[in-house]
Amino acid sequence: LSASTMYLRPSEIRFSQDSIGSTFGSYTSHPFKQIGETLDEILTGKINVNSIPSISVCKKDGKWFTADNRRLWVLQEAEKLGKCREICVRETSYINYNKFTTVNNGLSVYIRGNPGGYVWKSMPNKRIQLKKTSQITS
Repeated sequence: LSASTMYLRPSEIRFSQDSIGSTFGSYTSHPFKQIGETLDEILTGKINVNSIPSISVCKKDGKWFTADNRRLWVLQEAEKLGKCREICVRETSYINYNKFTTVNNGLSVYIRGNPGGYVWKSMPNKRIQLKKTSQITS
């Protein structure tokens, strides 16, 4: 790992936008593929989580955010379903201010359109518990 890469749980990363498209963009390694189909492929073992290109993260107010919101959605869902623990991320110092449209501090995102896939929709969600950090006050 170089100084600019590290491992984080997908649940430790927040969305920079309030909504995402249901398919990956035309300039990605899997153009126009539905995000739910990609999640299905992870769940069925057709692809590995590590085959998803790494995401960039930026620290803002002590929290990690990404502009790679569709990939984060796939990875967070895979984590909830027990198929992903940590991912390698690249730290960046900047996310385009226009990309910060989140209205809930990046905790969730709305999917515009049908995300596709069917395996992930039929699985019981293994909800993850975020660790509460205890604060020491003097």
